[in-house]
Amino acid sequence: MLTTFTGFGGPDLTEQSGVSESIRIAHLTMLQGVMARMGSNSFALKALSATFGSAAIAIMATAQKPSPYYAVAAIVPILIFWLMDAQYLRYERSYRKLYERVRRGEEVEAYDLNAEPFMSETGHVFRLAITWSVAWFYAAILISFGVVGLLIHLESASVPDPARQPLVEENK
Repeated sequence: MLTTFTGFGGPDLTEQSGVSESIRIAHLTMLQGVMARMGSNSFALKALSATFGSAAIAIMATAQKPSPYYAVAAIVPILIFWLMDAQYLRYERSYRKLYERVRRGEEVEAYDLNAEPFMSETGHVFRLAITWSVAWFYAAILISFGVVGLLIHLESASVPDPARQPLVEENK
């Protein structure tokens, strides 16, 4: 048997509406938990991206001969985390729309956690990837990574390579 919320009202609350109200509050609590997990997952992805960027910069700075492969090895996971973060934002927005329907007392199946019907309203993941809450963080990582990588490359290009230096014999 499906319990649905069809709205609340009227001054005389019966036992049935009291049960429905407690189901609705439990449903809202469950949705809040899901949205909190989406936020913490997004934060974890940002922390991993910053770690990858910092580790790649440290490896490039300490390498005897920096390779562009180090940059690619760090940029690929950062871009993947960027898209995953945008997807978490998409899910979070969809769950917020479901939360609003439950909060307003619109007809929703009790304890339903399916936010798929709202996914089309939140936009495509690539569109969300360029929103201010996602793009600025990852763009800052990639820009700083690029600047530091360029500085390391310019410094290594200005230092003469001892293997290419001609051998000079000293006359005694």
